[in-house]
Amino acid sequence: MNADVEAGGRPPDPAPAGTLLARLNLLNLAGARMAGTLDLEQVARRLVEVALTGFADAAGVYVAERLIARDEEPRPSAARPAEVRRIALGAADAGLEECFPSGEVLAFAPDTPCAACLRDGAVQRFAALPPEVAGAHPAAAVGLGDLVDFLLVPLRADGGVLGFVAFARGRAAGPFTPEQVGLARELTALAAGCLDNARRYQREHETARALQAGLLPRLLGDVPGVQVAHRSVPAGRTDLVGGDWCDIIPLAAGRVALVIGDAMGHGSAAAATMVQLRAAARTLAMLDLGPAEILTWLDRVAPNLGPVQFATCACAVLDTTARTGVIARAGHPPPILLRPDGRCDTPDIPPGLPLGLGGTVYEDVRVPFPDGTTLVLYTDGLIESRERDLEAGIAALRTALTAPSAGLDDACGAVVSELVATPIQDDVTVMLVRAHGDAPRPPEER
Repeated sequence: MNADVEAGGRPPDPAPAGTLLARLNLLNLAGARMAGTLDLEQVARRLVEVALTGFADAAGVYVAERLIARDEEPRPSAARPAEVRRIALGAADAGLEECFPSGEVLAFAPDTPCAACLRDGAVQRFAALPPEVAGAHPAAAVGLGDLVDFLLVPLRADGGVLGFVAFARGRAAGPFTPEQVGLARELTALAAGCLDNARRYQREHETARALQAGLLPRLLGDVPGVQVAHRSVPAGRTDLVGGDWCDIIPLAAGRVALVIGDAMGHGSAAAATMVQLRAAARTLAMLDLGPAEILTWLDRVAPNLGPVQFATCACAVLDTTARTGVIARAGHPPPILLRPDGRCDTPDIPPGLPLGLGGTVYEDVRVPFPDGTTLVLYTDGLIESRERDLEAGIAALRTALTAPSAGLDDACGAVVSELVATPIQDDVTVMLVRAHGDAPRPPEER
């Protein structure tokens, strides 16, 4: 290929990326590395690392601050400064992190190349470090004095500009050729797509996690007649939040309703479904319906809740005065009763079908619930994994429950520590509810 270039009268490109094969290899490497993460900073760092493998002597990634800060202000204009946050920077021959730390927010005047790149979405090129950068970091300016060509390439996504990538080359490598400017555009376009995906993922993840965090039981430890311990463990960062929820609802006459569920799917759609199911379950429980009736109504409601229409659920109503419990389930893992003597029972409760399939008949099962008995409710993330099936998971849970512990909260923590290995593929929710002897007396009959 070099012979063809020389025959055309143009000297061969001195940069390794000058050949077609090197160009393709660099793009493939960048795409593979950046597509492997949904974290903004990691995407940026991987782009910088790839750029430093022979293409550029220094590179940095700058993202519009309004995107990170969730600011809805319009893009910079000729009258507005451009605010960007540096999320990655690297150089082949200099350590720049002390002078140019990641996370630093910079404001560029409207008449600077940095602001123009962000505002107009056009490549900016200059032969010396911009004064607004050199003036802010004189020590770094001295260290980068060997750089002779700078490119600012906009990060375009969905018709907007997310920020820009700065590429620089030194005297030994020489200025960027037109072909390398084109390669810089291609690298930046790949990065823009990956950064946009990461940004959208993080927003959805944060929204869903906030929804789920708001669904934790509000009255733990304050319900007369029972003691409650709870743990909620989110899935790893590579997975979106799931649809787990649980609730405890004090009722009249010394009764308490308990609900745990798992909306199928992940992300904000699953979180939105669980919000609605939890609200509906709480309302139905306060109408003094039994567990099977609550599940029947939830089964009718679920198809109207949006794209995530199916969920598993277990529901119990404990009578702390009569020392009994009524339990029903809809496709959910079976509850476990831990007896005061340390025995674990798995009540024979018909599994039912998940909520949303329609026409299912759910059945109540009454169980004795004397003082010291613990009802264990959990989602399938606690017991199932790629390495462990349902039966093995339930057996491991029963073993963990019988281990000595100082108290209910310690027992709950020990169960999670024993069964949950990080990183986990699914959210985990577990709730332990134990009867104790200070339940209120039933009101006198009139």
